[in-house]
Amino acid sequence: MSVLALCFVLLNLAFLAQGKSAPGCSLSLNNNLPIKNEPVFFTQNGKNVEIMRPSPSSGKDSSFDLNTGEEFIVACPSNKNVIVETGKGESVAKCVSGSTVSIGGKTVDTKTLDCKSKADSDVIKTDRNCANGKGTVLEIGFKVSEGWFKLLEVCHDIAESKTYWASHSIKGDGIEGKVYRTTARPAFTRGEKWLFTGFNPDSAYKQDNQEKVLKTVLGAKSATAYLDSKATKFLARGHLAPDADFALSPHQLATYYYVNAAPQWQSINAGNWLRTETNSRTVAAALNVDLAVVTGTLGVSKMVDDKGQEKEIFMEGKSRLPVPEYYWKVLRNPQDNACIAIVATNNPFLKSAPKPVCKDVCEKNGWPTYQDDLFKGYVYCCEYKDLKSAVPHMPEINCKSTLQFKKK
Repeated sequence: MSVLALCFVLLNLAFLAQGKSAPGCSLSLNNNLPIKNEPVFFTQNGKNVEIMRPSPSSGKDSSFDLNTGEEFIVACPSNKNVIVETGKGESVAKCVSGSTVSIGGKTVDTKTLDCKSKADSDVIKTDRNCANGKGTVLEIGFKVSEGWFKLLEVCHDIAESKTYWASHSIKGDGIEGKVYRTTARPAFTRGEKWLFTGFNPDSAYKQDNQEKVLKTVLGAKSATAYLDSKATKFLARGHLAPDADFALSPHQLATYYYVNAAPQWQSINAGNWLRTETNSRTVAAALNVDLAVVTGTLGVSKMVDDKGQEKEIFMEGKSRLPVPEYYWKVLRNPQDNACIAIVATNNPFLKSAPKPVCKDVCEKNGWPTYQDDLFKGYVYCCEYKDLKSAVPHMPEINCKSTLQFKKK
């Protein structure tokens, strides 16, 4: 056998070993997918259908990598929504080469696979209880003809309109190459009529309502001191499972439900809590795992009124849509069940560092500490079991050791 022939054989063996054949398709998430109304992509292996997963990325761009002739499903969930190229809600596409696919009898570039309108997600109510029976597990995902595909779940108290926690995973092998949304942040949505009954959460979060609530509970003088939109002194819709933890645009947009949020002071939301979320993605990428994440709330924030008394703050009535006292996040490496729990205050007006609800182990395990600027949030780390003792509604998580902070 000649050297050239041997090289050809070895090259083909290498492709076979990786389960790929040349040339195939490589669809860049940032360069080869529709910009406006990106569809949801699914892989199909016989009867097994799954949400399509990008290949591992080595930089700031991930891709869908397919063999020539390999098929995948393109879907535009939501009522009367269709793929512009085919006029159907769902179609099977087949890789030709590069970013060219055949779909609906046409050969097209994947950039043209727009949906007529936004690919919608849904919220469904399960029969599972959570938070010691106080909450109901709701799932957020995509409903297509092949079935229901969950993206994340939340533990929500329907009567009190508050969410105890949200659970999802960060795909560490592709999160660095996520789609960078070109449209403005979408509005949060109620999702279903049986959620937030009797009031509109859109109105509850508006700053004129915040002013009204604080003046009623605390008095005009205190309310004026606490609120100033130009100085990030207002309550934001604080994501529990954040959009940036997901690689694809429809998945990011699916996080914009009010059940996946709680009132969070903007200086903290865009301050040290944002840094905590970024650190979560950093660790997921460094470990190259599907990092399990549970994010929740604890307590009701208390603020000092005109008479010097502490009062609890609810954005609706006397007990609904509470402003949490704390936000917390538990990260778990599924390979060895190493976990870290991270806690952040939700009161930018603290005069001194609060007493931690559990022993701080950030420095011991290499995690960054954010404790110098209380206006941006006081953040510390705990062992899972210690935080679980302080947060009775936290779900059971299989944690066996402490997760160390790691960068690539």
